[in-house]
Amino acid sequence: MFRKLFTLLLVLVMMLPMTVVFAEQEPVTISFYSTQAGVDSATVALLDKFMEQHPGITVNYYPCGDDQLAAWLALYSAGTAPTVSMLDVGQILTYSDYMYNLNSGDTEWMENVLTGWGYVQKEGSDAIYGIPSSYQGFSMMYNKRLVAEVLGEDFDVATVNTVDKLVAFFDEFEAVGIPATVVFSADWALGAHYLGCQLYSEWLGDKEAQREVLKGMYTGETKLMELDHFNNLMDVFDILKKYNINKADPLADTQEGDLEMLATGKTPTMFQGDWNWLQLQTFAVRDDLGFMTLPLTNDETDPRNSMILGSCPKAYCVDIYQNTPEQQAAGVELAKWLALSDEGKEFMVSQIGSTLPFTDVKVVNENPLAMETQRYLSEGRVLDISTYLCEAPSDFWLHVGPFMQAYLADQMDRKTLANEIEAYFQDL
Repeated sequence: MFRKLFTLLLVLVMMLPMTVVFAEQEPVTISFYSTQAGVDSATVALLDKFMEQHPGITVNYYPCGDDQLAAWLALYSAGTAPTVSMLDVGQILTYSDYMYNLNSGDTEWMENVLTGWGYVQKEGSDAIYGIPSSYQGFSMMYNKRLVAEVLGEDFDVATVNTVDKLVAFFDEFEAVGIPATVVFSADWALGAHYLGCQLYSEWLGDKEAQREVLKGMYTGETKLMELDHFNNLMDVFDILKKYNINKADPLADTQEGDLEMLATGKTPTMFQGDWNWLQLQTFAVRDDLGFMTLPLTNDETDPRNSMILGSCPKAYCVDIYQNTPEQQAAGVELAKWLALSDEGKEFMVSQIGSTLPFTDVKVVNENPLAMETQRYLSEGRVLDISTYLCEAPSDFWLHVGPFMQAYLADQMDRKTLANEIEAYFQDL
């Protein structure tokens, strides 16, 4: 009798984990929305790999539209909110009430993320609403061949660490009939990358100083024309305008055309970021490119004049508003896999050309600009712009970008630009 009872208990014990595993593998369907445009086929193939490794999870893919935020919000309006989304970090924080707090339960996996948590947290909270997906750098891209030809093989662009030295650098090219730079005129490039990211950055001081200026925009206490940093930023923009290869018609350019002029040596510099490798790598003929810094003052001892700008611009987040607990659990697994698996890392490096803020990155990055970002990052020469990305209005560039375009085209003076930006904040 005892032997029969023991056998029965043993069978029940053996069945228990099998039952648990079966419950954990109950089929669940989730969805993924990505704002990483231009790689839809590769994204679908990546998700297929995830589903092969997670046979109980089916993932539907939602590609982004031209208006990425509007397309994402439309899915919510339709009651089909994506389980996992790759969004701009500012959008994640704006809609954080919809997001899963990843800083709960098992968090041991977070040790594999080197930097970027500050971009997915709100002031005064320890909740984490996303997993950083990449790290990106931007500053003055430069054509290495052209710089060597005009200034010599031994010229070090790191010596261009003041505004006066930048002007002298530009003049060397103008003297041999080569326009010194190209200004990309897209509203997002001018409104976000040039103005927003630099205006509310470490150039203002520490985090509290940055927040004080930003909060003063809402209250009306911050007056841009009285802010030295704003004027320094616009003084340098005036220099870029003066030496712009497109200055005769500055708003008629295209991103592809501007990059082609940089890559083929028609101009030596362009203020943009390492993400442009997606376009640059398609050119049949291109020179080697690198990053140099964009100084904003004439103090060569100021380390900020020798830094590029960098950020974790996007992150993976998980919806809790319209997805069930089972879908949320599956979504967390997908988000972690997209960020930290070898397959996910391979995708971000080979398809996007991104620098990754993770440990144990085995894939070799063929994006030379991303390698430059990694170098500046490892040297501690990257200005933090999380205040702008995480705390400024998410539509800042959308409204302010056209003002910057008008300024570029000499259709608006600096005082009017400052007034328009201040009025935008007052209307919020």
